[in-house]
Amino acid sequence: MQTLVLDPPTQLVAAPFRPADGIELVGPYQGSGYTDQRYVVVRADGQVVQLSELLFLIVSAIDGRSGAAELAERVVAETGEDLTATDVDALVRERLVPAGLVETGSGSDNDDRSERLEQRPDHLLMLRFRLPVVPPSVTWVIAGMFTWLHRPPVVVPVLVAVLVLDLVVLFGGGIAGALAGAGEMVANPALVLAVLGLFLATGAFHEAGHVSACRYGGARPGAMGLGVYLVWPAFYSTVTDSYRLSRAGRLRTDLGGVYFNAIVLGGLAATWLLTGTDWLLVVLALLHLETARQFLPMIRLDGYYILSDIVGVPDLFSYLGPVLRSRLPGAAPDPKLTRLRPGVRRTVELWVALVVPFLVVFLGGFLLAAPVVVPEMLGGARGFLGDAAAGVRDGIAVEAVLGTVRAALLVLPIVGGALLLGLVLSLLGAPLLRRLVETRDAGDRALPTLAGTLLPVLLVGALTAAGASQLPAAAASADPLGLGERQTAALLALTGASGPVTGVLLGAVTAVLLWPMARRIGLPAPIAGLAVVLAGAVPPLVVVHAAGDPAAPAAFWLLVAALLAGRGPAAGRGAYLACAVAALTSPVAAVALAAFVAHAAHTGQLGPRLRPAGRWTLVVVAGTAAALGGAVFAGRAGVVQELGAMQLAPVAAGAVLVLLTVRFRRPLAPLGTAAAVLLAASAFPDTRTAAVLLLGPVLAMLAAGLADRVLDRERPVRAGALLGVTVAVLLAASGPVVTAAATSAAPAASVPGAPGWAGG
Repeated sequence: MQTLVLDPPTQLVAAPFRPADGIELVGPYQGSGYTDQRYVVVRADGQVVQLSELLFLIVSAIDGRSGAAELAERVVAETGEDLTATDVDALVRERLVPAGLVETGSGSDNDDRSERLEQRPDHLLMLRFRLPVVPPSVTWVIAGMFTWLHRPPVVVPVLVAVLVLDLVVLFGGGIAGALAGAGEMVANPALVLAVLGLFLATGAFHEAGHVSACRYGGARPGAMGLGVYLVWPAFYSTVTDSYRLSRAGRLRTDLGGVYFNAIVLGGLAATWLLTGTDWLLVVLALLHLETARQFLPMIRLDGYYILSDIVGVPDLFSYLGPVLRSRLPGAAPDPKLTRLRPGVRRTVELWVALVVPFLVVFLGGFLLAAPVVVPEMLGGARGFLGDAAAGVRDGIAVEAVLGTVRAALLVLPIVGGALLLGLVLSLLGAPLLRRLVETRDAGDRALPTLAGTLLPVLLVGALTAAGASQLPAAAASADPLGLGERQTAALLALTGASGPVTGVLLGAVTAVLLWPMARRIGLPAPIAGLAVVLAGAVPPLVVVHAAGDPAAPAAFWLLVAALLAGRGPAAGRGAYLACAVAALTSPVAAVALAAFVAHAAHTGQLGPRLRPAGRWTLVVVAGTAAALGGAVFAGRAGVVQELGAMQLAPVAAGAVLVLLTVRFRRPLAPLGTAAAVLLAASAFPDTRTAAVLLLGPVLAMLAAGLADRVLDRERPVRAGALLGVTVAVLLAASGPVVTAAATSAAPAASVPGAPGWAGG
């Protein structure tokens, strides 16, 4: 159940206005948690829209004949507010027309109405990929069959009976019976199918509880069907119309599912007492756990909607960002929070404080476990399919069906996870793809330049991968959490190629990500191409990528974070997540990122809306983290007491780099600070490989920015010549990888295997 919430915060539209077809003016939203009264309007597609009182009065006054002046007079007479015809025009065009509640007299405003219609809030934690199975007309009939169960004279005795039966089972040998029932299921696999059938029937009955409660309260339920929630298939029912009900009516609808679960629990307990069938107790125990899970408010289960209706705030997840932003040091309360009543606001803030750690642990565990668990699940599914095939050959129908069902139960979460991943990639990849091919002006020739820069990157990469067995391998970087190795293993499984080829591909993709970054800050195409070539075609750097170091994915994630930053709230959350993954993948990346954050916060490039106290707090925290990390690296290398020229030279080079960026390209100065930290880390053996991998794209971006500052933009031929000379120099310097590739190709000199990742 999702709603749109519209507030009046201007382009005039032709009068008269007319209500959109099929809208219904429901009236006040009862039990609202907002400081001002909200009103509910239902669109023809079933979407519920919440309006302020002013907007609701305007919609109510629109009759298809009156113009803006007449509408303003009616609203002023009813509210006493100082409202002009221009104000009405502006509110209708900017708020009501996009919400799909009003159509204008201009055909051009309505031709693409369906394309620009405001839809329900889009969250990854919503039920997706819905497949309606039961149409609304049939749902209405089903709901009518069970409405009598919601009458108070029925509800109270049913709940008392369920409680009594539960206690009788618990103290009447239910635990021992459940253990015996589990043994029966092991001995008789056909019972697993019976348990699965009972669970499916209970899930359908659960949704019948929602729709029947919705109808009992006076609202009209919609379609019922199947969908994917997170990674699991799930039943769903449409009860959006319950927003017209009172708070008690909405809560009855929310609780209708678990109430029907309780009815099933009572029926199972009574059946066990009458028949002594112990395997029913296994179903009873599992269904108790499922019913308790429904009360979790952290994800969109029944408990989430119960809490939402108790506090009177329809979409709690839309408050995650406002609450977190308001809790930053020195930040002012978000305007969205100030519209809530004080008690409601505190409840929402407490909910956010519980949800954020839960989601971090859940999603983090999912990402960490997926590379290991998914192959095991696929292997188990293959084994179950083999059992099913054996059952078909032997004519044992139960074994065939059971094997198929078990395989499906293992494969379905993988399919759901793939759909979720595809959704994330589609949300983030489309803007990224547009950024890859966008041009600054018609004469920029971006696409030919990008294609030309990819050629040396692919050539040097192919030669390096071919001769990887003959090239020296660098010392592997530290991977304390094992996250880097898991990511590289997942890439190997995804590409199906050898380790060196996969490593080179990752390096090439990381280099190509510099293109949209360079274009975003306004660099011309040849200079952006220079950044790509310097990051992806320098032979020593490509050799390190071919070795498959576990720190290599960290550079990729940092570039993803840079691309997502500043592109809206959703992309910003993705940038934070990418930074977290990079920091967990490589400690060196964490230290460099802390140095970057400290410098960017100091200059105001990061957190520009923060108050001075909040900004300085961020500077101090990030700077302290960077300093402590650097001290740990130095201590591990044993150079705390004795610093030689080998350690001081990179530090001096980093200081010069920071001065150059501050002098010639100030927006890149925080990146120069990060590069200085990485140069210092490259002096220590334990952190050298990771530092080099991270330095590649950073130095490439800095070089491109400084080159653009020095070159004359009015003469782009100079930038093109610089790019051409750079490509020629890098190709000339690729002699060692050419020799290694030729040596590997010679049968007499071929050496099996390759350093780094295992070959595919």
